[in-house]
Amino acid sequence: MNNQTSAGDNSETQSYSDQELFLAGLVLEEIEAGSDVFKAIRRHPLPDGAGFLSKHTLITAYRVQVADGIRPASQALLKKIRLKPMRTLSGVTTVTVLTKPYPCPGGCIFCPDYEEMPVSYLPDEPGAMRALSHAYDPFTQVVSRIEALHEIGHPTDKIELLILGGSWTAYDKDYQSWFIKRCFDAMNGVESGSLEEAQNLNENARHKNVGLVLETRPDLITPAELSRMRKYGVTKVQLGIQSLDNQILAQNNRGHTVEQARTGIALLRSA
Repeated sequence: MNNQTSAGDNSETQSYSDQELFLAGLVLEEIEAGSDVFKAIRRHPLPDGAGFLSKHTLITAYRVQVADGIRPASQALLKKIRLKPMRTLSGVTTVTVLTKPYPCPGGCIFCPDYEEMPVSYLPDEPGAMRALSHAYDPFTQVVSRIEALHEIGHPTDKIELLILGGSWTAYDKDYQSWFIKRCFDAMNGVESGSLEEAQNLNENARHKNVGLVLETRPDLITPAELSRMRKYGVTKVQLGIQSLDNQILAQNNRGHTVEQARTGIALLRSA
């Protein structure tokens, strides 16, 4: 019977036989020597016509060999075999979470409004499906996403937290603070008594937050909201403007004007 080796400890982790890891080691040697990743994989097919090794297998083999001292750690090699490399830019990995469904102050005629989904989100979107599977719990969403990204080869020491869902500034303020605190608790790996404590703990955490992105409507941007965002540590705000034509905005029941959008942008720029 073959021994089974797995990387990580979450439910998404796959196990591989000694033979698969051996073949993956040969592929890694060729890639490190300059071979194209997919050509190297095809030169070492699985036995009995079972197909080819996945990149996930290569990542697992790489981590096993590094842990066993067989090969030195190499960010250059890991970068070549990483799945979906565009999810990481300049060493910063984006972790996306969704807030719970909540009434939107707008009444846009084009926005989908599905049960159990935040307004404007579709139930078959991967991010929305993940959030629903976690009952929109911020802690488990962050933990699960970090583990999944680690499994496919992305660094998780620097995290940009992207909070999507309904218009952020329409949510209850206590919910806002609780949601962000729980995201930080997940990155820290420990419970905290307050958002401020969680932020302080994160300065030395394994998964350090280096960016916090929110989305909202331009007419909900006020000096008071900007002050609150500073307290949360927000680094970027995504605005839904939809159109720069007041007639179109009115026909779509958007609920704000072009002038309000300009005011919201001006406030953000001056913050």
